Amino acid sequence: MAVRITIEMFSGRPNPSWEINDPERVKELRERLGRKPAARGPVGSGYTGLGFDGIRVDFTEGDAPAGLPAGLELAGGGAKDFRASAELAQALVETIPRDLAEGGGIAVGDTSYAELMLETARGEIERTLNGGTQGGAYRSSKAQQESELPDGWKEQMQALVERAPSCYIDTEPWSPYYWNHPNIQPYNNCYAYGVAYRSDTFAWPGRAHNYTIPSSMLGYQVAVGLYKDGLVQFGYPCQSGSRRFLLALCTGVYPSTGVRDFHFYRFHPETGYWSHKHAGNSARYVDESGYVIRDPGVCDKGIYTEVYDYLFQSNDSVRIR
Repeated sequence: MAVRITIEMFSGRPNPSWEINDPERVKELRERLGRKPAARGPVGSGYTGLGFDGIRVDFTEGDAPAGLPAGLELAGGGAKDFRASAELAQALVETIPRDLAEGGGIAVGDTSYAELMLETARGEIERTLNGGTQGGAYRSSKAQQESELPDGWKEQMQALVERAPSCYIDTEPWSPYYWNHPNIQPYNNCYAYGVAYRSDTFAWPGRAHNYTIPSSMLGYQVAVGLYKDGLVQFGYPCQSGSRRFLLALCTGVYPSTGVRDFHFYRFHPETGYWSHKHAGNSARYVDESGYVIRDPGVCDKGIYTEVYDYLFQSNDSVRIR
C-alpha cells in the first residue's frame, strides 16, 4: 500500500503531488490518521475555491486501511478539529521529496521547486491556524481592482454586454453536468475548461507546441503559449471554425513566497455571465464571494488579482495538451 500526498493550491499548474511507499512510514501515517478522526475531512468538504484548498491524502495500491476512507483532506476547512487537521497537514508536507519536479517528476540536483512548494504550504497552513480564512486573505476591494484594470477593459466589457464584440462568439450553454462528471472533473483544469476542450490533463498553454511557461509566469508569458496553441487576441480578425469562445486570463501570486499561477474565465454570451473551473474542482459561474460573475475584471478572484491586458477567442484549430 502507498499514500499519495497532494498540496491543493493551483488552478492552472499541476498541484505538487508525491507518494510515500516505505511500509514503516505508511504504517505510521495510518496510525496517526486513525487516532484523530476529527482531524480528517471528507474530500471536497472544505474550501474548494481559488487559492490554497488544503492537503489531500489518498491511499493507493489496494484497499484503504480499516477505519479510514480511501481519500481525505487535511487543513481544508472540512474537519471538525481544524487545529489537529492543520497539525497533521504540517507534518505531511514535510515529507515532500526534495528532488520533486513540477508535474511529479524528478529534478536531479535541483531542490528549488520542492523548497518553494514546501514553504508556500507551510505559510498557508500557518495562516489558517492564525485565523485567516481560506480564499479570503488576498482579496482586494472592488475599487482597487478597478484601478488595476488594463486600458480598454471596461469598453470591451460594455461591448460584450451589448452583444457587439469585434468577433462573433458562439453560444456555449452552461453545462456543469458535463464538466462536473466524476470521469471528467478531476482531470481537466481551468485552461481545458476555458477552451471547452476535454484533454484529461492539467493542460498548460503552449505545452502541445513545446513551449514552457517561465517560472515568473507573468501574463504575457502565459499568452505566448496561448498564441502557440491557436488562440488569438480579442478583436483580431476571426479565424475560420465553428467554435469560438472568449476567455479572460488572470495571473496570481502567493505573496509569502512569490509562487505564481494562472487562471481562466469563459464568457457565455447567451447570459452575459462568465464561468470558470478551479483545477480539478467543479465548474461554477460565481466568484469567491458567491456572486454571479458579470465582469472578471472586478469579481473576487482570490489570489488571481492580476488581470492580463487581453481577452482571447478560440476556434476549431486550437490544440492543447
